[in-house]
Amino acid sequence: MGWKRYWLLVVLAFVVTQPGSIAFANWDAPYGFYKDLSVWLGSSAGGLLLVLAYGLYEWGRKKLGSANLILSAVVLVLTVVVGYSAELAIDGEMGYGSGNFVSFVIGGIIGFVLSLMLLPSSLVYALIGKLYYPYDRPLVIAWLVLIAVAVLLGASLLVERRKEKLRESESRVP
Repeated sequence: MGWKRYWLLVVLAFVVTQPGSIAFANWDAPYGFYKDLSVWLGSSAGGLLLVLAYGLYEWGRKKLGSANLILSAVVLVLTVVVGYSAELAIDGEMGYGSGNFVSFVIGGIIGFVLSLMLLPSSLVYALIGKLYYPYDRPLVIAWLVLIAVAVLLGASLLVERRKEKLRESESRVP
C-alpha cells in the first residue's frame, strides 16, 4: 500500500462520517456547533482507529512507512483532543457528554458505525442543504475542503496506476 492510498483512507474517515454525525447530533434537538463538532470528530476518531489498525497491518508487511503511522497517530490524537474539548465546552448541557476521555473514544467507535448507517439518508439532505443549521457553516466548509483533498488524492492514485500499467505494457512488448 502506498502512502497516498493510506492518506486517502485517513481523509475519508472524516469525509464519510460528517453527514451522518451531524444527522444524529441533531436528532433530538440542535444543541449547537460544539455538539456537532464533537460528534463528528468522535465518529472520525472511531474511523481513524480502524485506519490506523490497517496501517499497522500494512507496516508489518513492509508496505507502509513508520512516518505515515506516526503522523496518522498524531492526527488521531489531535482529533480526539479537539473533539473531547468541544464536548467539554458544552459542559453537560441537556445531559450531553460522555463523562471521560475513554468513554469519548468508545463512543466514537459507536458513532463511526452510526454515521455510516446514516450516511445514505443524510447525504441527500446535505446535498440539498437541509441537514445543517446556520452555525454549522465552518463544518460544511471543512467537509468540502476534505472532499476536495480526497478527490485530489484519488486522482493522483489513478494517474499513478495508469502510469504503472503503461510501463508494464511497454516492458512486455518484444
